[in-house]
Amino acid sequence: MDALQEWHAHVVDLKTLFSHWEARQAAGLPMTKRSREILTICLFTLCLENNENKRFLVGFPQLGPGSQPALLRQLFDDCFGEIDEWDVILVPDLGPDGPSERDIHQCQLVSYLNRTGGTDDLIAFLEEKKLKVPRDDDLRLIVHLEQPTAFDWVKLAIHFQIRRPKCPYSQVFLLAQTDREGKAYWSCRQLYPLMIPLRDMDLKAARAVLLDRKTIVVPRTHPQ
Repeated sequence: MDALQEWHAHVVDLKTLFSHWEARQAAGLPMTKRSREILTICLFTLCLENNENKRFLVGFPQLGPGSQPALLRQLFDDCFGEIDEWDVILVPDLGPDGPSERDIHQCQLVSYLNRTGGTDDLIAFLEEKKLKVPRDDDLRLIVHLEQPTAFDWVKLAIHFQIRRPKCPYSQVFLLAQTDREGKAYWSCRQLYPLMIPLRDMDLKAARAVLLDRKTIVVPRTHPQ
């Protein structure tokens, strides 16, 4: 995107976004590409928040000046709120009385699904789909393993760190669900520029973090 282009974002709090995702699933609505992306950013953000005393709002960027707020259901439309490589942005939740100007984190999301599995195939998939792009020092890549597969965190991190040309993203994270004695956990690691493990999160921890919000930003549910 041209640095001088005007853009805006439709911002929503994580609790509202995830609650609507769950309601759609309970209603039997299809798991679209956008629904999977929203699940990815919700789980990733909860993992971040579970590791530090920070909260984030989720933004769906669009080119041009802002007109009217989006409907909540529009956020789940495929390709809604994307600019080039930006799928979503994370905005620090500094509370309703916080400053209007805040740092943003531009995120690109990718799902690993319906593949043969394994570390080597995951590397091949990312090389083909996501690593042959111009470098962007403001963009982070979030990889969500949506299928069961064995993989090596360390081998993945080494690949990104020694890759030439250098990895085109400022940061790369990998998110995966693991099961222990029948209990679901979500594991997240930063792979690049350094390998940094985040604390694993179970459903109880996720619910507790989800409820602990500073700001509630609810998009419209009906046209005006």
